Amino acid sequence: MNEDLHLETTIKGKEKHYSPDKFINKVKRYGANLGFRALHGVAVLYCALKSPDLPKEHKLMILGVLGYFILPIDLIADMLPAVGLADDIVIITKAISVIYSSITDEMKEEAHEVLKKIFGDKYQPSIEYEV
Repeated sequence: MNEDLHLETTIKGKEKHYSPDKFINKVKRYGANLGFRALHGVAVLYCALKSPDLPKEHKLMILGVLGYFILPIDLIADMLPAVGLADDIVIITKAISVIYSSITDEMKEEAHEVLKKIFGDKYQPSIEYEV
């Protein structure tokens, strides 16, 4: 409960660009095209955002990255085969490199659980997906 309240405070006023529901819908729609390694990375960012221990500047950066990820219009249209999600992957990777020291094993495991819930048996977590 406290975790949800903290997340709500962080995203208050930014719902136009980011919401948990918009994130889940984007993952469902384009997740398989993103590749499971990058998909796990974006799920880790999603889970890290909920952490009360994550510094505010990291949360704001994650909100920007996830907002960009879920926006229907971006640098390269997501619906283009092979290259459509390339810009998203670059931004996700950069964000993870910036906050890497703040990512916990619990966040990584929670990200696996989120993806398992979305994709069911199609998502087979393994060490190769790890951030």
